[in-house]
Amino acid sequence: MKHVAILVCCLLGSVLSNNSNAQIRLNEILADPASDWNGDATVNSRSDEWVEIINLGSNTIDLTDYRLGDVSGGTEWRYGFSGALAPGAVRVVYGSDSVAWEQANGFPAFGLSLNNGGDTVYLYDTAGGDTVIVDEYTYDGFAVQDDRAVGRDITGGLWQIFDVLNPYSGTTPPLGNGCMPTPAAINECTATVPVEHSTWGAIKAMISGQ
Repeated sequence: MKHVAILVCCLLGSVLSNNSNAQIRLNEILADPASDWNGDATVNSRSDEWVEIINLGSNTIDLTDYRLGDVSGGTEWRYGFSGALAPGAVRVVYGSDSVAWEQANGFPAFGLSLNNGGDTVYLYDTAGGDTVIVDEYTYDGFAVQDDRAVGRDITGGLWQIFDVLNPYSGTTPPLGNGCMPTPAAINECTATVPVEHSTWGAIKAMISGQ
């Protein structure tokens, strides 16, 4: 019995370690679709918006307890995940997926309900009966206008606007990177880094401390 108890403790410790190392995060959001993103041959403002998550951790994670919500929060879920997500993998949820899940689970069929003028997207973990926000992102309207997606760069850190379909020339972050939105694919496009040009006289003055 002693050996069985030790084995159970070790297995439990392993499970807890895996859960504590879970790094399921929001990865990319497109709130104002002007294209047929879900591939049903129809452009629809509710069905074609999408949210993507990513596993930034080192373990495969069971997604059963993860939920999406918008600024209304609470238990008015927009989508409930299933299956597992491998390290480095992504999972996209289209508005049409959200509607189908809501209808199947007794929720109003609002879809992802992403506000074009700005909104907050929440990713929850409901394991063990607790509702914990594991990630959230608030975007402004300019970042998501007409086929602009806002998402993490390739490192999984800095948020940028994937704006090749609708270039953003503003200076308010997040900045445009000239890349294509990538639902269901890793954000591998390298951002365009703005270069500040200067005259040789200004450079000499800066070096001399003038």
